[in-house]
Amino acid sequence: MEMTGNITTSTGKAFIVGTMSTEALTALFDLRWMLVLIVVLIVADFWFGVSESLKKREHFRFSRAGRRTCNKAVDYVTYLILGSVLGLAIFEPLGWANHVTTAAIGLGFGCIWEIDSIVGHVCALHGIKNTFSIKRFIISLIKSKNKDIGEAVEDAVDEDCKR
Repeated sequence: MEMTGNITTSTGKAFIVGTMSTEALTALFDLRWMLVLIVVLIVADFWFGVSESLKKREHFRFSRAGRRTCNKAVDYVTYLILGSVLGLAIFEPLGWANHVTTAAIGLGFGCIWEIDSIVGHVCALHGIKNTFSIKRFIISLIKSKNKDIGEAVEDAVDEDCKR
């Protein structure tokens, strides 16, 4: 066997993989309720979106709704994982915040958009004209602090909504 430092190559790889997988599972266990929140929000949005389409008698395709729901699930899990990895890689070693806090912040952005969508569907179902949007409120706050950044965020959100 080849020696690199104090640990053999195969033993070192097994040790690193075992340690990292254990740590990843521990982090995932810490985030289990956030994963449940993602599922609840996505199912609620799907349910109210389908109900709104049926009430308006719009042409509705389950394949398109299912694809959009799966895309949302992937997006929100990505926000969660990105926040957690940033916490484990940067914020925990610096002592600023733990991975659960950073994951909650990452998922918080996704939850804001999803709750905004759910409120829009519920208001449409009950015939209420919804003039308040959390997204627009946050964008206006960002614009008040820095106009260029606010416009960039607004363009990104508008582009995402068009898709």
